Amino acid sequence: MSGNLWMFSDKLDDEDIEILKHEFITYYQGADYYGLGLKVFTRLAHEAGAVYKIGKKVLIRRTIFDAYLRQLYLIDQNKATQPDGCNEAKMKQGTLIRNAESGRMDIRFGLNEFREGIPCGTRMDVLIDGDWVPTRIEMENDWILIGIKTQNIVGLIVRIKN
Repeated sequence: MSGNLWMFSDKLDDEDIEILKHEFITYYQGADYYGLGLKVFTRLAHEAGAVYKIGKKVLIRRTIFDAYLRQLYLIDQNKATQPDGCNEAKMKQGTLIRNAESGRMDIRFGLNEFREGIPCGTRMDVLIDGDWVPTRIEMENDWILIGIKTQNIVGLIVRIKN
């Protein structure tokens, strides 16, 4: 085995090893491997920004999707350990998505709950490596978060005041 897989070889089965061989997977492979429904896996893959379309073929970059799942896990862990009276409780947490019709950024808080058309200058916190970093959204050539070095902000976990 290459890399650091040998350290976890006693915890891996044949299915894990087969998935780890592929940088890109299909919707069906991902839904089956992660034990999610096809619609849920598809939605999460898009939120993570891990979807690549090549003609009619759609592939999901596994490393990006795995990192997104780790972020969601950290968020759940942070929620479980926060005291109820914390100031962060006044913040609402969601995922940045692009509205295909308007071209503006929205924040998805749940399956059917959005904050649509986030205007320039809106202040928010973005989750980076388990830490909340304050920023604001602006438009240059594309939508950016001030002080955050990334080419695509779609799929980032953010929190904003209610």
